[in-house]
Amino acid sequence: MFEQLLSQSPFWSQVGPSADVVMTTRVRLARNLPSLPFGNKMDEADISTLESIVHQAVVTSKYFEHAQFVSLKDCTSDDRRFLRERDIITHEMELSNNSSVVFDPGHQYSILINEEDHIRIQVIKPGLQMLSAFKLADEIDDELNKYISYAFTDDFGFLTTCPSNVGTGLRVSAMMHLPMLTAAKNMGEVIKLVREYQAQLKGIVHDATKTVGSMYIISNKATLGKSEIDIIEEIDKVISLIIDLENEARDEYYQHHKDVLEDMVWRSYGIVTFSRSMSYAEAIEHLSLIRLGVVLSIIKNIELSVINDLMIHIQVSHLQKIAGRQFASSEEGDAFRAAYLRKKFEDKE
Repeated sequence: MFEQLLSQSPFWSQVGPSADVVMTTRVRLARNLPSLPFGNKMDEADISTLESIVHQAVVTSKYFEHAQFVSLKDCTSDDRRFLRERDIITHEMELSNNSSVVFDPGHQYSILINEEDHIRIQVIKPGLQMLSAFKLADEIDDELNKYISYAFTDDFGFLTTCPSNVGTGLRVSAMMHLPMLTAAKNMGEVIKLVREYQAQLKGIVHDATKTVGSMYIISNKATLGKSEIDIIEEIDKVISLIIDLENEARDEYYQHHKDVLEDMVWRSYGIVTFSRSMSYAEAIEHLSLIRLGVVLSIIKNIELSVINDLMIHIQVSHLQKIAGRQFASSEEGDAFRAAYLRKKFEDKE
């Protein structure tokens, strides 16, 4: 299974609409069963029952005939980390032995079992494709609902473990690459827009106050009192405005500081091409600038999809699977990462 996944393009590496700024769009639907307590109250028997109910639905429905069902308690910690790096499961599930996942080998969707809620349907698409991602998630939701009853009331909508998800249970988000707004220290404008549209912004590191590679996640806050389409349209609007801000910042900086920007890009290119050791955070920072260089046609011999793909494969569990061994230390991992990047860039020369 892991060899097959490693040979396939992950979510990030594909290129979709507005790919120069929006890397991926994610749609998630939270659902719970009325017959079981919420996740934080479940015992081992409840967890086993939930897994059996979802598994039975998946094997019964022809819709999921090609899907894979994985119980995380049967995976090593490195395998769970690989699935998290691949965005098939979440960080919370990586640390849990009580969760399972159903996913499409073609990278269309994953169904998270016993994360925070009993079921979370997740669809990730490249670029800005919120409506398309929602339609697929909604289709999967309807198919599961043929076999599984959901906790729902007319007053509150779908009931969820966390009150912030009550209502539609819908969370839509976009991972955005904002190098010029970050460099120009204009993220205040982004924060203002995010607040105006009642959305939220966080970095891609698990500590929500931090990010690497000038990448941020924008998502909706409210799930109650609005329809799914209202939520999608509002987040789509704020993301479109942020895209405009980033593109304006890129154009302005390149127009007035072309030499400085090209120097930044080519310095990162040179460091990645010749380094003998490189941490994940350092590699992402350099790939972020190289990605900007590709978008602005400063670098012409590399496709955007290649940089997106590298941002996935330089993570430690991916590198270990590529190497075919566990690294004995972080220093060994950093050395292998540098060698892997050198080889990839040498192939482009």
